[in-house]
Amino acid sequence: MNAAEARLGDLRRRVCLHLVGASTISGGGGSNTFIRGLARRQADLGWTPIVVLSQGRGQTVGNDDKSSENFEVRVLPEVRGVDRRAYYNRCPVEAPGVAELFSELCPRVVHFHTLNPAAGRLHLEAAKAVNARTVVTYHTGGISCPQTGLLENGRAPCDGRLSLERCTRCRFANRGIPRPVAEFLARHPSRMGSHADSSLFGRLVSSRAMTDEFIRSFHHAVSLIDVFHIQSRWIADVLRTNGVPASKLALVEMGVAQAAAVGRSDLPESFSKDRPLRLVFAGRCIDVKGIETILAAFRILPPAVPVEVSFLGSGWETAYGVKLLRQFDRDIRLQRPRVICNDDILEELGRHDVCIVPSIWLETGPLAVYEAMAAGVPVVGSCLGGIAERVRHNIDGLLFQPGNARELAQIIRALVACPDRLRQLQRNIKPQRTFDDMTQELDKIYLEGEPASCGSGSGC
Repeated sequence: MNAAEARLGDLRRRVCLHLVGASTISGGGGSNTFIRGLARRQADLGWTPIVVLSQGRGQTVGNDDKSSENFEVRVLPEVRGVDRRAYYNRCPVEAPGVAELFSELCPRVVHFHTLNPAAGRLHLEAAKAVNARTVVTYHTGGISCPQTGLLENGRAPCDGRLSLERCTRCRFANRGIPRPVAEFLARHPSRMGSHADSSLFGRLVSSRAMTDEFIRSFHHAVSLIDVFHIQSRWIADVLRTNGVPASKLALVEMGVAQAAAVGRSDLPESFSKDRPLRLVFAGRCIDVKGIETILAAFRILPPAVPVEVSFLGSGWETAYGVKLLRQFDRDIRLQRPRVICNDDILEELGRHDVCIVPSIWLETGPLAVYEAMAAGVPVVGSCLGGIAERVRHNIDGLLFQPGNARELAQIIRALVACPDRLRQLQRNIKPQRTFDDMTQELDKIYLEGEPASCGSGSGC
């Protein structure tokens, strides 16, 4: 082996590419926090982490994303030929620069943080062409759900089983089409319309075909993926239901980026107007996060109940957020939303007594639960998905049925009436995992299997 081959071999053992499939990893959100936290810590384990962003249509990569003290950032050109069919089968006509980047770096691991046209079939095939180990983190239901939310008919949590007729019917239901019409259209293929037709009529009549594209694309992706990294057990059920072998599943839970601060003891003997029960919601302002459940609970709670709630997170400038903000003007107990720096989130959460996590979809983490408990704050959350897996009901938190504002209001009144119960929940919070724990466990997944060598056609 000559010196050049030795250098390439050493480089290969250490390079891990993180494919984001987007133009940024700045800002909040569990996925972005996960990517930044993992990449920053990999160097300590002997890796060269490189985050790969993608230019999007009308999007530019900001300076904050291009520079980092801890990891290198590369930017791929915009993928070409993305119509509706390419969106659903995650395969654009062309992905410029991908093969060249992989050939240059010869990565040992390519870690996908989504599956979409900017990080999809062409990228998986390019990774396998250089014999890289492919890892996909299941950050959201969009990995395996055509509607992305794993909400059947847009309402109830779904078991995730992919079925052409069922998933097509769900797509129609999400558009408000009456059930009999939705069932008929889902059962019968249409020769009308085209994947290139973006009109409402074109989208409707081609919905079954697009669902079929998605399902075929998912199963093809499974054949190219070495490991699905999952953060909650319910995800394993969804993937196994769709034929993913158990040998391809690896459970590694998330962690927090900062040192834990459990053992808080600043609760009053009783809550009052001067010292109300302080609730907090931490997350993006989108419908699946269940913010409307909090607002509905406050409409039920009498004004005399000493309680207030803070909202930490982005997204309130959207039409949906603006609509929700109208209620804030009618209830002074609803604090105006704020965006908090990631480095300050634990300190800010620690100023509150309870963290409300009322999601109506299946959370893969969620990060808010980890961070709240790391700050010593009990969680009151939906009995659903990752929330139900992490919150021990009546031990270190409380659970309620998703979307049940009346039950949430009853829990809030009970905590106001009995601060001692809240103290007990606080005392029972266990020390939380850290990003260091998570990174070390993922490192073992990266290194599993036989060491690969660059493919003969890779140029390495």
